[in-house]
Amino acid sequence: MLPATGAEIEARRRIAERGAITFAEFMEVALYWPDGGYYAARRAFGPGGDFYTAPVAHPVFGALIARQLRTMRDALGRPAPFRVHEDGAGDATLAADVAAHAPLIDADFGAALRYQAHDRAAREPAQAAPLPADGAAHVVLANELLDAMPVHRVTIEDGALREICVTAGPDGRLAETTRPPSTRALAERLGAVGARLSGGFRAEVCLAAAEWVASAYAAIGRGYLLLIDYGHEAADYYAESRRMGTLRCYEGHTLGMDPYANVGRRDIGAHVELTSLRAAALAAGFADAGATSQAELLRGLGLDAYRRDIAERPALSAARRSANLRLLATLEDAEGMGAFRALCFAKNAPRDNILGAATGAAGPAPLPSARHMPAGPPEEEALPTWEELLR
Repeated sequence: MLPATGAEIEARRRIAERGAITFAEFMEVALYWPDGGYYAARRAFGPGGDFYTAPVAHPVFGALIARQLRTMRDALGRPAPFRVHEDGAGDATLAADVAAHAPLIDADFGAALRYQAHDRAAREPAQAAPLPADGAAHVVLANELLDAMPVHRVTIEDGALREICVTAGPDGRLAETTRPPSTRALAERLGAVGARLSGGFRAEVCLAAAEWVASAYAAIGRGYLLLIDYGHEAADYYAESRRMGTLRCYEGHTLGMDPYANVGRRDIGAHVELTSLRAAALAAGFADAGATSQAELLRGLGLDAYRRDIAERPALSAARRSANLRLLATLEDAEGMGAFRALCFAKNAPRDNILGAATGAAGPAPLPSARHMPAGPPEEEALPTWEELLR
């Protein structure tokens, strides 16, 4: 049996001191506690972690996001410097790929780009600042950030709304109990989206996302908020078919359902409820600038051109070509990452033909050679580096 992490010890300390705590507080500690929290202590992404994100799956994702950012800069009149703030940047893989690709798309764009990658679990002090409130950013970008925000969990007992909280059971293990809602905001949120939960229904409510969206509005002077995550509109999110909720755990690339085991050693996340997210953005002052799937976003930015470029490279062996094409396919898989949602909001900026539009891009720019392709090897050969692909 593994020893308790610092995060589990802290959660238990709070329970012993105050009694049962909300799941949102437990999740905050499990993921972000400086001593032993999941994101503070582990490398979560890639083959040595617990799951893949799109930037880690293939660097072409970053190349295409660079195209999206160039479109946004063009719409704003090509400001220089052009400031992008990515929140929830993890190990800054996306930042590295955007920076590598930007000058290949457009030398002027590459020279103007100022990309700040922030992650609250980052160990480097230079990356640990929160979203600025000075209106200096032109774009705030978040890829798979909102699904990792702490959520409250609720259920219906005897016709009444109850909040699922975390306590210590008689056997000493972490367990669930229900209490009256810790805040009226939970019932208000469910009422605002018209959710009608039946007896025994378990659901997540994320209150933190609205606060974060408001901070993003303050960070942007004139520009865009770009969000990419997996989620559903409220009618689907709270549908009877999801009566057990959307909370999921990942450890060693294996899906689990128990957030109370191996606290601090497994990821905990929940799907994003998009209706409330959109309402929060509009309430903050943003204007809607479009929504689409990740698959359609990437295709609009030129994914097919990259696919053709890789397929037609004569120097690639069949195994290497297959590996590249397989990894590109994961980005648009309708049963996986391709179904993620991309939402764009504007602040004092044009809204038409922004999301998924690649301005001035007739074909793919040269592939960057900055790093290895981060994925498991195909059956016959190890994956090549970008430098090897360019030979």
